[in-house]
Amino acid sequence: MEIKQSTCNYCSIACNMDFHVEDNHIERVTPTKDYPVNHGFCCVKGLNLDKQNTLFKNPKTPLMKDEQGKWQSISWDEAFKAFATRIKGIQEKYGKKSVAFLSTGQLLTEEMALLGHIGRDYLGIDGDGNTRLCMATAVVAYKQSFGFDAPPYTMNDLELSDTIILVGSNPVVSHPILWGRIRKNKNYKLVVIDPRKSETAAHADLWLSIRPKTDLTFLYTLANVLIEKGWIDEAFIEKYTEHFDEFKEHVKKYTLAEVEFKTGLSAGKVLELAELIHKGKRVSFWWTMGVNQSYEAVRTAQAIINLALMTGNIGRPGTGANSITGQCNAMGSRLF
Repeated sequence: MEIKQSTCNYCSIACNMDFHVEDNHIERVTPTKDYPVNHGFCCVKGLNLDKQNTLFKNPKTPLMKDEQGKWQSISWDEAFKAFATRIKGIQEKYGKKSVAFLSTGQLLTEEMALLGHIGRDYLGIDGDGNTRLCMATAVVAYKQSFGFDAPPYTMNDLELSDTIILVGSNPVVSHPILWGRIRKNKNYKLVVIDPRKSETAAHADLWLSIRPKTDLTFLYTLANVLIEKGWIDEAFIEKYTEHFDEFKEHVKKYTLAEVEFKTGLSAGKVLELAELIHKGKRVSFWWTMGVNQSYEAVRTAQAIINLALMTGNIGRPGTGANSITGQCNAMGSRLF
């Protein structure tokens, strides 16, 4: 049995998998041993990748619906010709730009590049990817904060952090291998900021059940507390940031006296988190679609980034302001 390696396309962790192939059919899927991302592990989704090819029993050729709506086998030549004929027919009738392509972050970079090359260079059409939209808020936040769209972290940072703060993220369910990397860390405090007690929140040292749509108020209040108590890295701020005084002035109005009324969190909970950040030597902030597809998402992501910057928790192992995507090649598809 031949083994072919590829990447799981279900979530952003992009685990490497071994596909056990016989007679051009995937018999089973196992995680690649010693791969630096998943370390020989995968979740149940990855183990069932072979099921993607079994919607139709042993399909040998492309399928097309007949006039009765039933699937019928056709040759590859017929399939390519039917596809090309229909595309060209639409363009001739309505113009070249009447056709477009839409991709996802589940396509690997090489596949995405080929799709873009065929679409733009041969068909003269435009294309887009769902990840450019679903991650648009994080993209803007990163570009405005750093000048480029690239989260500054590696998976190893999870194992090196002594304080891990998850905002709107539930990796126990959505990114199980990432959660496994957290569990490998034997010396960390876990903070979960989430309106509901998720599967991840159940494991937290500190769960902050924030009222929906108040993330920004909470984060600005937290920033104000850190500033007032002097729990910031002034040398880092001076060397690597701009306009901190303006930010400091902006968050002054977000006070502990009002935080409970606005967010549902007690002042004591906010102070507890502020103290954890202050005591932490390697603090990392992580968020997913609970931020990126929510209310005031760009500013919320920027507020998280600002917390990392003002405390000097960026650019070192075990730190960072880290947005986690939902698909394995979300960043790659945005580039194309």
